[in-house]
Amino acid sequence: MATGPDDLSVYPPPAEAPFAPREGNLVRPLVDGAFAFDLIAEAVEAAVSSVWVCVAFIETGATFPGGRGTFLDLMDLAAGRGIDVRILLWHPEGEAARADDTLPGDEESTALLAGRATGWQARWDAVGMRCQHQKAWLIDAGTPDEVAFVGGINIGAGSMAGRDHDEPARHGRYANIHDVHCMVRGPVATDVHDNFVMRWNGASERDRKHGAWPVGGTDNMAPPTARTEPAGDTTAQIVRSVLPGLYPELPDGENSIRAQYLAAIVAAQEYVYIEDQILLSRVVLVELAEALERGVAVVALVPGDPMSELARYREFPGIAAGYDALAALARHPGFCLAAPAARRSWGYEEIYVHSKTMVVDDRWATIGSANLIFTSFQGDTEMNVSFWDSEVARSFRVRQVDEQGGFDSAVMGGREAVGRLAEVAGGNAERRARGEGLAGFACRIDPTTWAT
Repeated sequence: MATGPDDLSVYPPPAEAPFAPREGNLVRPLVDGAFAFDLIAEAVEAAVSSVWVCVAFIETGATFPGGRGTFLDLMDLAAGRGIDVRILLWHPEGEAARADDTLPGDEESTALLAGRATGWQARWDAVGMRCQHQKAWLIDAGTPDEVAFVGGINIGAGSMAGRDHDEPARHGRYANIHDVHCMVRGPVATDVHDNFVMRWNGASERDRKHGAWPVGGTDNMAPPTARTEPAGDTTAQIVRSVLPGLYPELPDGENSIRAQYLAAIVAAQEYVYIEDQILLSRVVLVELAEALERGVAVVALVPGDPMSELARYREFPGIAAGYDALAALARHPGFCLAAPAARRSWGYEEIYVHSKTMVVDDRWATIGSANLIFTSFQGDTEMNVSFWDSEVARSFRVRQVDEQGGFDSAVMGGREAVGRLAEVAGGNAERRARGEGLAGFACRIDPTTWAT
């Protein structure tokens, strides 16, 4: 079933979003990196005109599924076939500049590309002390074969995990990651195209030393002149977080991701299912509390071993308020906070949740790069794709719940399925305490002590 006649009024799109909801799209959620990156690499290999990518975090040595080599290898092969390859890379500043999973615009990166005789264009884009966090791929832009991939998956070894989350060769917080991307075809892909052109032409480092590749050889792009033809039956919308003043096209910035999350939670009637790396947005958590008071079931999946920065920044007023709001949800019997884990011969491995998704009532869903924390709404540059389609939203919920719960929820309604997942997560917490095997991955955890 495509979009119902009342879906956009029941789960309203943000009125302030520059990109309107677009009808006539093919939307396909891609759960876990091994599956997503296999399809993305296939699309790159089949490209006939262009490959444009927004990159935030990247491990240059990470290899793609199927023995394809690294991201740089994949781009080199495409450029070698005469494809217009352009890569927008985040230029981190401050503490993040020392991270080993970024490729900043500096002398070292220039030397790396020069040593490979790189034949594609790159520009670096900064946003002060915050992150250019969009993760998007656009293949054959402006052609009938145009396809876009929007989501949250970084280019790293841990992000290549499959749905079984088999034990990886290395261990650590980010060695085994659960994540989600989304493939889109149709009119909404033109908005991904428009976003890329805006950022490419306005990239902050483009005229600075080591801020572009080849040095002095990159050119600006023209915006799309026509909208891509329909490719399916799903209504979808590109929503973003962009600070004011970054780009001429958005002098006042954009905060439509936040507005979209809040509107969907307010509209929820049966359930809200969340997967997110960070669950500390006070305004979102307050709306979830209101939904719980109305009898809506809420299940949220987060990493059991969250990034250490959260606890370190807990004294900041904005983050402290988020901790308080999350802890307050513990008193609601309809709320379950869970984290995935897998039993190994040596103990339990935490599977790191990096996805940023929400499904509401089997009718609306969003997939993207924005975490549920105020800095993803008013600081980092983000992009999500939201969609109104009961069939696609339901199948996406089934895919997520089945992986985490280890049971078949296809025959269940959404509220029943997330309720069953909450029960499994509670049982898994007890099994884990006894050192036993788990059913699926989700284990219930305490909201009052998470990320402390």
